[in-house]
Amino acid sequence: MKKTTATLSAIFLSLLMAAPISANEKNDPVASDTEAISYIPEFHGAVRPRWEIDTQNGESRFEVRWARFTAEGKVAPRIGYFLQLDLCDQGVFKVHDAYVKLGLVKGLELQAGQFRMPFGKEPFMAPQNYVFANRSFMGKQMCNYRKVGAKLTYSVPLDIPLTLEAAIANSGLTANHNTWSKSYMGCGRATLTAGDFTISGGMMNIIPDATRINLYDIGTTYRNGDWRGGAEYMMEHYNRTNRKDAHSWVVWGDYGRDVRIGMFNRWSVQARYDGMSRQWNGMEDSADNERRHRITVGGTLTYRYKKVFADIMLDYENYFYPKGFAPAPGQSDKIIAEIAVRF
Repeated sequence: MKKTTATLSAIFLSLLMAAPISANEKNDPVASDTEAISYIPEFHGAVRPRWEIDTQNGESRFEVRWARFTAEGKVAPRIGYFLQLDLCDQGVFKVHDAYVKLGLVKGLELQAGQFRMPFGKEPFMAPQNYVFANRSFMGKQMCNYRKVGAKLTYSVPLDIPLTLEAAIANSGLTANHNTWSKSYMGCGRATLTAGDFTISGGMMNIIPDATRINLYDIGTTYRNGDWRGGAEYMMEHYNRTNRKDAHSWVVWGDYGRDVRIGMFNRWSVQARYDGMSRQWNGMEDSADNERRHRITVGGTLTYRYKKVFADIMLDYENYFYPKGFAPAPGQSDKIIAEIAVRF
Protein backbone atom coordinates (compact mmCIF):
# COMPACT_ATOMS: atom_id res chain seq x y z
CA MET A 1 0.00 0.00 0.00
CA LYS A 2 2.81 2.39 0.89
CA LYS A 3 4.55 1.57 -2.38
CA THR A 4 1.44 2.52 -4.37
CA THR A 5 1.03 5.81 -2.54
CA ALA A 6 4.70 6.63 -3.11
CA THR A 7 4.35 5.88 -6.83
CA LEU A 8 1.37 8.19 -7.19
CA SER A 9 3.19 10.93 -5.31
CA ALA A 10 6.19 10.49 -7.61
CA ILE A 11 3.97 11.14 -10.65
CA PHE A 12 2.87 14.45 -9.14
CA LEU A 13 6.43 15.47 -8.30
CA SER A 14 7.75 14.57 -11.76
CA LEU A 15 5.18 16.82 -13.43
CA LEU A 16 5.98 19.62 -11.04
CA MET A 17 9.72 19.34 -11.70
CA ALA A 18 9.15 19.17 -15.47
CA ALA A 19 7.66 22.67 -15.50
CA PRO A 20 9.81 25.81 -15.61
CA ILE A 21 10.60 27.25 -12.19
CA SER A 22 9.61 30.77 -13.18
CA ALA A 23 7.20 32.20 -15.72
CA ASN A 24 7.73 35.04 -18.12
CA GLU A 25 5.15 37.51 -16.84
CA LYS A 26 5.16 39.41 -20.12
CA ASN A 27 4.35 36.43 -22.35
CA ASP A 28 2.50 34.13 -19.98
CA PRO A 29 -1.26 34.78 -19.72
CA VAL A 30 -1.53 32.44 -16.74
CA ALA A 31 1.07 34.34 -14.77
CA SER A 32 -0.01 37.83 -15.81
CA ASP A 33 -1.70 39.85 -13.08
CA THR A 34 -3.16 42.33 -15.59
CA GLU A 35 -5.68 39.88 -17.10
CA ALA A 36 -9.25 41.16 -17.13
CA ILE A 37 -11.34 39.27 -14.58
CA SER A 38 -15.13 38.99 -14.48
CA TYR A 39 -17.00 37.60 -11.50
CA ILE A 40 -19.91 36.71 -13.79
CA PRO A 41 -19.48 33.00 -14.62
CA GLU A 42 -19.90 31.39 -18.01
CA PHE A 43 -22.91 29.10 -18.16
CA HIS A 44 -23.17 26.05 -20.39
CA GLY A 45 -25.39 23.02 -20.44
CA ALA A 46 -27.23 20.22 -22.19
CA VAL A 47 -30.86 19.17 -21.76
CA ARG A 48 -31.70 15.84 -23.41
CA PRO A 49 -35.30 14.54 -23.16
CA ARG A 50 -36.09 11.37 -25.09
CA TRP A 51 -38.52 8.62 -25.97
CA GLU A 52 -37.29 5.07 -26.40
CA ILE A 53 -38.81 1.67 -27.07
CA ASP A 54 -37.41 -1.79 -26.41
CA THR A 55 -38.23 -3.56 -29.68
CA GLN A 56 -37.86 -7.01 -28.07
CA ASN A 57 -40.71 -6.67 -25.57
CA GLY A 58 -42.55 -3.54 -26.77
CA GLU A 59 -42.04 -1.56 -23.54
CA SER A 60 -41.31 2.15 -23.93
CA ARG A 61 -40.82 5.32 -21.87
CA PHE A 62 -40.25 9.06 -21.86
CA GLU A 63 -37.44 10.44 -19.71
CA VAL A 64 -35.09 13.34 -19.19
CA ARG A 65 -31.78 11.56 -19.57
CA TRP A 66 -29.67 14.59 -18.65
CA ALA A 67 -30.26 18.19 -17.61
CA ARG A 68 -26.63 19.14 -17.17
CA PHE A 69 -25.56 22.70 -16.26
CA THR A 70 -22.09 24.09 -15.70
CA ALA A 71 -20.77 27.36 -14.30
CA GLU A 72 -17.12 28.30 -14.66
CA GLY A 73 -14.95 31.36 -14.47
CA LYS A 74 -11.95 33.11 -12.97
CA VAL A 75 -11.88 35.16 -9.79
CA ALA A 76 -8.20 36.12 -10.21
CA PRO A 77 -5.63 35.80 -13.04
CA ARG A 78 -4.38 32.49 -11.67
CA ILE A 79 -7.52 31.19 -9.94
CA GLY A 80 -10.44 29.48 -11.67
CA TYR A 81 -13.38 27.29 -10.69
CA PHE A 82 -15.81 24.84 -12.28
CA LEU A 83 -19.18 23.57 -11.06
CA GLN A 84 -21.37 20.98 -12.81
CA LEU A 85 -24.82 19.87 -11.71
CA ASP A 86 -27.34 17.49 -13.20
CA LEU A 87 -30.81 18.71 -12.30
CA CYS A 88 -32.52 15.64 -13.72
CA ASP A 89 -30.47 12.51 -14.42
CA GLN A 90 -33.43 10.19 -15.06
CA GLY A 91 -35.25 12.10 -12.33
CA VAL A 92 -32.33 12.33 -9.87
CA PHE A 93 -30.39 15.47 -8.85
CA LYS A 94 -26.59 15.00 -8.83
CA VAL A 95 -23.52 17.11 -8.14
CA HIS A 96 -20.91 15.94 -10.65
CA ASP A 97 -18.05 18.43 -10.44
CA ALA A 98 -16.89 21.04 -7.94
CA TYR A 99 -13.25 22.04 -8.23
CA VAL A 100 -10.81 24.94 -8.32
CA LYS A 101 -7.82 25.48 -10.62
CA LEU A 102 -4.55 27.28 -9.93
CA GLY A 103 -2.14 28.36 -12.67
CA LEU A 104 1.13 27.66 -10.83
CA VAL A 105 3.58 28.58 -13.59
CA LYS A 106 3.49 28.64 -17.36
CA GLY A 107 2.09 25.35 -18.64
CA LEU A 108 1.42 23.85 -15.19
CA GLU A 109 -2.02 23.83 -13.57
CA LEU A 110 -3.19 22.36 -10.25
CA GLN A 111 -6.80 21.25 -9.89
CA ALA A 112 -8.46 20.10 -6.65
CA GLY A 113 -11.96 19.03 -5.71
CA GLN A 114 -14.46 16.58 -7.19
CA PHE A 115 -13.97 15.79 -10.88
CA ARG A 116 -13.89 13.05 -13.49
CA MET A 117 -10.59 11.18 -13.39
CA PRO A 118 -8.39 11.96 -16.43
CA PHE A 119 -8.42 8.58 -18.12
CA GLY A 120 -9.65 7.49 -21.54
CA LYS A 121 -11.53 9.46 -24.17
CA GLU A 122 -15.02 7.90 -24.17
CA PRO A 123 -15.33 7.92 -20.34
CA PHE A 124 -14.20 11.57 -20.26
CA MET A 125 -16.86 12.80 -22.71
CA ALA A 126 -19.67 15.05 -21.41
CA PRO A 127 -23.36 15.02 -22.53
CA GLN A 128 -22.73 18.28 -24.41
CA ASN A 129 -20.44 16.32 -26.76
CA TYR A 130 -22.20 12.97 -27.16
CA VAL A 131 -22.45 11.85 -30.78
CA PHE A 132 -25.01 9.13 -29.97
CA ALA A 133 -27.99 9.10 -27.62
CA ASN A 134 -26.36 6.49 -25.37
CA ARG A 135 -22.77 6.21 -24.17
CA SER A 136 -20.61 3.28 -25.19
CA PHE A 137 -20.25 0.26 -22.90
CA MET A 138 -16.73 1.47 -22.18
CA GLY A 139 -17.90 4.86 -20.95
CA LYS A 140 -20.87 3.56 -18.93
CA GLN A 141 -20.24 0.06 -17.59
CA MET A 142 -16.47 -0.33 -17.62
CA CYS A 143 -14.99 3.03 -16.64
CA ASN A 144 -17.09 5.81 -15.14
CA TYR A 145 -15.21 7.39 -12.24
CA ARG A 146 -15.65 10.77 -10.62
CA LYS A 147 -13.61 11.16 -7.46
CA VAL A 148 -12.42 13.69 -4.89
CA GLY A 149 -8.74 14.50 -5.15
CA ALA A 150 -6.14 16.59 -6.95
CA LYS A 151 -4.78 16.73 -10.48
CA LEU A 152 -1.77 18.25 -12.19
CA THR A 153 -1.86 19.16 -15.89
CA TYR A 154 1.31 20.09 -17.76
CA SER A 155 1.39 21.33 -21.35
CA VAL A 156 4.77 20.35 -22.75
CA PRO A 157 6.38 23.19 -24.79
CA LEU A 158 6.73 21.34 -28.12
CA ASP A 159 5.79 22.10 -31.72
CA ILE A 160 3.40 19.14 -31.52
CA PRO A 161 0.97 19.78 -28.62
CA LEU A 162 1.50 17.26 -25.80
CA THR A 163 -0.43 17.35 -22.51
CA LEU A 164 0.40 15.26 -19.45
CA GLU A 165 -2.11 14.69 -16.64
CA ALA A 166 -1.79 12.90 -13.31
CA ALA A 167 -4.41 12.60 -10.57
CA ILE A 168 -4.68 11.09 -7.10
CA ALA A 169 -8.01 10.72 -5.29
CA ASN A 170 -9.95 9.04 -2.51
CA SER A 171 -10.73 5.41 -3.18
CA GLY A 172 -14.10 5.61 -1.40
CA LEU A 173 -17.50 6.63 -2.72
CA THR A 174 -17.73 10.14 -4.13
CA ALA A 175 -21.07 10.72 -2.40
CA ASN A 176 -19.34 10.66 1.00
CA HIS A 177 -16.30 12.93 1.44
CA ASN A 178 -16.11 12.18 5.17
CA THR A 179 -14.55 8.72 4.87
CA TRP A 180 -10.98 8.08 6.06
CA SER A 181 -8.81 5.54 4.23
CA LYS A 182 -5.26 4.19 3.98
CA SER A 183 -5.44 3.76 0.21
CA TYR A 184 -5.82 6.04 -2.79
CA MET A 185 -6.61 5.62 -6.45
CA GLY A 186 -4.63 7.31 -9.19
CA CYS A 187 -4.29 7.66 -12.91
CA GLY A 188 -2.21 9.32 -15.59
CA ARG A 189 -2.84 10.25 -19.21
CA ALA A 190 -0.80 11.63 -22.09
CA THR A 191 -2.55 13.34 -25.03
CA LEU A 192 -0.80 14.19 -28.30
CA THR A 193 -2.31 16.22 -31.13
CA ALA A 194 -0.85 15.59 -34.58
CA GLY A 195 -2.65 17.23 -37.49
CA ASP A 196 -6.22 15.94 -37.68
CA PHE A 197 -5.58 13.21 -35.10
CA THR A 198 -5.56 13.27 -31.31
CA ILE A 199 -3.94 10.27 -29.65
CA SER A 200 -4.09 9.45 -25.95
CA GLY A 201 -2.93 6.66 -23.66
CA GLY A 202 -3.09 6.15 -19.94
CA MET A 203 -3.27 3.93 -16.87
CA MET A 204 -5.60 3.93 -13.86
CA ASN A 205 -5.27 2.14 -10.52
CA ILE A 206 -8.40 1.76 -8.37
CA ILE A 207 -9.59 -0.08 -5.25
CA PRO A 208 -13.41 -0.31 -5.44
CA ASP A 209 -13.58 -2.78 -2.55
CA ALA A 210 -11.06 -5.40 -1.43
CA THR A 211 -9.30 -5.88 -4.76
CA ARG A 212 -6.99 -3.53 -6.59
CA ILE A 213 -7.75 -3.12 -10.30
CA ASN A 214 -5.49 -1.78 -13.05
CA LEU A 215 -6.91 -0.29 -16.24
CA TYR A 216 -4.99 0.49 -19.44
CA ASP A 217 -6.28 2.56 -22.33
CA ILE A 218 -5.29 3.80 -25.77
CA GLY A 219 -7.45 5.76 -28.19
CA THR A 220 -7.55 8.21 -31.05
CA THR A 221 -10.00 10.68 -32.57
CA TYR A 222 -10.04 12.24 -36.04
CA ARG A 223 -11.67 15.39 -37.35
CA ASN A 224 -11.42 16.94 -40.80
CA GLY A 225 -14.13 19.03 -42.41
CA ASP A 226 -17.39 17.09 -42.53
CA TRP A 227 -15.84 13.88 -41.16
CA ARG A 228 -15.03 12.87 -37.60
CA GLY A 229 -14.53 9.58 -35.83
CA GLY A 230 -12.63 7.67 -33.21
CA ALA A 231 -11.44 4.32 -31.92
CA GLU A 232 -10.48 3.21 -28.42
CA TYR A 233 -9.44 0.05 -26.55
CA MET A 234 -9.41 -0.51 -22.79
CA MET A 235 -8.26 -3.44 -20.64
CA GLU A 236 -9.11 -4.09 -17.00
CA HIS A 237 -6.88 -6.37 -14.89
CA TYR A 238 -8.00 -7.74 -11.51
CA ASN A 239 -5.19 -8.31 -9.01
CA ARG A 240 -5.12 -11.33 -6.69
CA THR A 241 -8.18 -12.99 -8.20
CA ASN A 242 -8.83 -15.76 -10.69
CA ARG A 243 -10.99 -13.51 -12.84
CA LYS A 244 -10.02 -13.05 -16.46
CA ASP A 245 -9.04 -9.60 -17.70
CA ALA A 246 -11.91 -7.57 -19.14
CA HIS A 247 -11.64 -5.91 -22.56
CA SER A 248 -13.67 -3.13 -24.11
CA TRP A 249 -13.58 -1.41 -27.50
CA VAL A 250 -15.42 1.23 -29.50
CA VAL A 251 -15.14 2.41 -33.13
CA TRP A 252 -17.37 5.20 -34.47
CA GLY A 253 -17.77 7.63 -37.34
CA ASP A 254 -19.87 10.68 -38.17
CA TYR A 255 -20.45 12.51 -41.46
CA GLY A 256 -22.43 15.75 -41.77
CA ARG A 257 -23.24 18.54 -44.21
CA ASP A 258 -24.73 22.03 -44.01
CA VAL A 259 -28.27 22.10 -45.45
CA ARG A 260 -31.51 24.09 -45.47
CA ILE A 261 -34.40 21.91 -44.26
CA GLY A 262 -37.00 24.07 -42.56
CA MET A 263 -35.45 25.41 -39.34
CA PHE A 264 -32.50 23.00 -39.59
CA ASN A 265 -29.18 23.98 -41.10
CA ARG A 266 -27.17 20.74 -40.75
CA TRP A 267 -27.74 17.00 -41.07
CA SER A 268 -25.45 14.12 -40.15
CA VAL A 269 -25.36 10.31 -40.02
CA GLN A 270 -23.54 8.19 -37.48
CA ALA A 271 -22.46 4.59 -36.98
CA ARG A 272 -20.76 2.83 -34.07
CA TYR A 273 -19.58 -0.62 -33.09
CA ASP A 274 -18.76 -1.19 -29.41
CA GLY A 275 -18.52 -4.06 -27.01
CA MET A 276 -16.95 -5.56 -23.92
CA SER A 277 -16.09 -8.96 -22.51
CA ARG A 278 -17.39 -10.22 -19.15
CA GLN A 279 -16.64 -7.46 -16.64
CA TRP A 280 -16.72 -6.98 -12.86
CA ASN A 281 -16.95 -3.64 -11.03
CA GLY A 282 -14.74 -4.78 -8.15
CA MET A 283 -17.42 -4.90 -5.44
CA GLU A 284 -17.55 -8.21 -3.57
CA ASP A 285 -21.36 -8.48 -3.55
CA SER A 286 -21.96 -7.44 -7.17
CA ALA A 287 -22.64 -9.63 -10.17
CA ASP A 288 -20.59 -9.50 -13.36
CA ASN A 289 -21.70 -7.57 -16.42
CA GLU A 290 -22.30 -10.15 -19.14
CA ARG A 291 -20.22 -9.87 -22.31
CA ARG A 292 -21.96 -8.03 -25.14
CA HIS A 293 -21.46 -6.05 -28.30
CA ARG A 294 -23.67 -3.67 -30.23
CA ILE A 295 -24.14 -1.91 -33.56
CA THR A 296 -25.64 1.58 -33.49
CA VAL A 297 -26.81 3.57 -36.51
CA GLY A 298 -28.45 6.97 -36.43
CA GLY A 299 -29.21 10.29 -38.02
CA THR A 300 -29.35 13.85 -36.67
CA LEU A 301 -30.94 17.12 -37.80
CA THR A 302 -29.34 20.18 -36.20
CA TYR A 303 -30.39 23.78 -35.79
CA ARG A 304 -27.30 25.84 -35.04
CA TYR A 305 -27.50 29.45 -33.86
CA LYS A 306 -24.15 30.96 -32.83
CA LYS A 307 -23.03 28.76 -29.88
CA VAL A 308 -26.43 27.12 -29.33
CA PHE A 309 -27.34 23.76 -30.90
CA ALA A 310 -30.63 21.89 -31.04
CA ASP A 311 -30.43 18.29 -32.30
CA ILE A 312 -33.20 15.89 -33.18
CA MET A 313 -31.57 12.46 -32.99
CA LEU A 314 -32.90 9.05 -34.04
CA ASP A 315 -30.78 5.99 -33.13
CA TYR A 316 -31.28 2.25 -33.54
CA GLU A 317 -29.24 -0.06 -31.31
CA ASN A 318 -28.81 -3.76 -32.15
CA TYR A 319 -27.43 -5.81 -29.21
CA PHE A 320 -25.65 -9.17 -29.26
CA TYR A 321 -25.44 -11.36 -26.10
CA PRO A 322 -24.35 -14.94 -25.44
CA LYS A 323 -26.98 -17.52 -26.34
CA GLY A 324 -29.45 -18.06 -23.51
CA PHE A 325 -28.76 -14.77 -21.71
CA ALA A 326 -31.89 -12.71 -20.92
CA PRO A 327 -31.06 -8.99 -20.71
CA ALA A 328 -32.96 -6.64 -18.42
CA PRO A 329 -35.65 -4.36 -19.94
CA GLY A 330 -34.01 -1.61 -21.94
CA GLN A 331 -30.77 -3.55 -22.40
CA SER A 332 -31.72 -5.14 -25.72
CA ASP A 333 -32.53 -3.83 -29.22
CA LYS A 334 -34.17 -0.41 -29.09
CA ILE A 335 -35.06 2.77 -30.94
CA ILE A 336 -34.30 6.13 -29.32
CA ALA A 337 -35.70 9.50 -30.38
CA GLU A 338 -34.08 12.39 -28.56
CA ILE A 339 -34.04 16.18 -28.57
CA ALA A 340 -30.72 17.58 -27.35
CA VAL A 341 -30.34 21.29 -26.70
CA ARG A 342 -26.69 22.26 -26.10
CA PHE A 343 -25.42 25.70 -25.21
